[in-house]
Amino acid sequence: MKKKLFLFMLAATTIMALSNCKDNKRSHADDLDDEDDVELTDADEEEDGDMEAGLPERADITFSTKVLCQEDDDPDFQNIADSIIVRADLGNGEMWVTGCSAEPLDTTAWRGFGDISEKDINFDGYPDLQVCRGPVNSYGNFTYAAWLWDNERREFVRVQGYEDLFDPELRSGNKTIYSSFRMDDHEDNAVYGWENGKLTMLSSETVVYSELEDE
Repeated sequence: MKKKLFLFMLAATTIMALSNCKDNKRSHADDLDDEDDVELTDADEEEDGDMEAGLPERADITFSTKVLCQEDDDPDFQNIADSIIVRADLGNGEMWVTGCSAEPLDTTAWRGFGDISEKDINFDGYPDLQVCRGPVNSYGNFTYAAWLWDNERREFVRVQGYEDLFDPELRSGNKTIYSSFRMDDHEDNAVYGWENGKLTMLSSETVVYSELEDE
């Protein structure tokens, strides 16, 4: 029986059409769109009894990212981020590959694209994967894609809606994630939690600083 791991993979034709901006690498020892499901199988057949032994251990997995830029003849637009490829070395001779879109800003002027973090996003005791998609504006407002580690199935699962959070702050005390978006004198704050395994907004508020000054 073949061991099955699921991955999200950008089409090869798209990758060939884009230029490479930079690589990012980080191991598990550090800070602990529209994809299609693709099946990755072993090159060799395995017996059912060896299935569990062949699955990856979370601590053995290391990550790297590659930022891809838009293809454009205009030199002023050749460094605009387009997408990010994420690769995970499973430590057993296999590679898990996924990807996400990037904020369309100049990678030579803006930072953060493809940065990797392995914090416990859903507070289950296992480090997950968070990849920076870049900032939205000069206030920061960094956005991210995230994948949760399913320790029972020994695979990563994409977190739907995580890209909607800005500068996510993990609060392990009450197992929530704080999101804050700033634009001019407006600041939108939201608190997210996990309900039945899904990321859910629990509360939100908007602060207008000019109104606070008038009080």
